Amino acid sequence: MILEIRHDGRLPGQYLMERDQKELEAAASNSRGPCLKVYEWDVPTLSVGFHQKTDKLDLDALANSKVPLVRRPTGGAAVLHSEELTYAIVIPDVPELRAGALLQEYVGRSIAAALNEIGVPAELDERGEALAPLENRTSCFVRTSRWEVAVRGKKIVGSAQRRLGDALLQHGSILLGDDHLRISDFLVVKSETEREMLKRRLEAKSTCVSREVGPQDLREPLRKALAQAFTNHFEDFLRSKSIRSVPVA
Repeated sequence: MILEIRHDGRLPGQYLMERDQKELEAAASNSRGPCLKVYEWDVPTLSVGFHQKTDKLDLDALANSKVPLVRRPTGGAAVLHSEELTYAIVIPDVPELRAGALLQEYVGRSIAAALNEIGVPAELDERGEALAPLENRTSCFVRTSRWEVAVRGKKIVGSAQRRLGDALLQHGSILLGDDHLRISDFLVVKSETEREMLKRRLEAKSTCVSREVGPQDLREPLRKALAQAFTNHFEDFLRSKSIRSVPVA
């Protein structure tokens, strides 16, 4: 297998999610090979996970701020997509369930290497936080899961997966700036004090490229570093017995 890598600019969120769903369906039918896409969103957009309810979202606040709401084909919690690079990787023909964890590790190692290349001291969290219930789990960035990327314990990449047949899709947000913190403006809370506490918790649990290396535009260097790192680690990923190196039709 060869990993195809494609870079896109800013595109509408609904189009991006529908396209990623179609890519997963194509991979499940073995009509497309492994592919990594790196893209951005045309406007700040809030996405929710495939099974996530929207009852904790302030839909009026979203409408008044003209922030689109879309549903991802992957799982996970809500994300405000703004000031980030987003990746979507699809892999066909991964029959064993443990391949999901292998994909998470491969993606995490690749992104950590790319971030280090641009000066961000990122590390792979090999254990993640305990799965005990957390308040305000509405937001993706309040907890680091296993194989996600962090800087000094603060989450800098949020990710989620979905399996369809023997294919896997993994999404992730690589934070470039702090605008993801505005998600607290679009959540239903009991008081403004609670909203401020949530924002402070989110700020304490996450970080971004600009906070780590200063305010500079590193999107293009990071895109190049991601392409190189994902390519470098792909053969190690394929060596797993869970991954079949079967030609794609």
